[in-house]
Amino acid sequence: MLKRTLWIVPLLLALLLPAAAAAQERPAMRSCGDLQAGNGLLIGDITARRVSCRTARLVARRTPARCNDDGFCTVRGFSCFTAQATEELRFARCSKPRGNDELYRTIRFDFGS
Repeated sequence: MLKRTLWIVPLLLALLLPAAAAAQERPAMRSCGDLQAGNGLLIGDITARRVSCRTARLVARRTPARCNDDGFCTVRGFSCFTAQATEELRFARCSKPRGNDELYRTIRFDFGS
């Protein structure tokens, strides 16, 4: 019985190694700072992966008004989700997929008063 199941270990390793290598190739998130929207809303801790900081700040500025009720919206082609963290603070993540990587281009930030 042991000999029959030993072939599973190399098979699992062969399947998992490409996924692990792909995860290591993903670039780190870079900081794009904080900003204040025209209505006084504070938007903080903007980070981006494979997105320019200019675009990340633009998406972050537009997301709160578009994702106000249901927590999901589309901003400049990014699919954005927001979630309430505290009474006055919400977290947001916006992403654009590429191939099998749904978080290929990613923007994260928080906003609130």
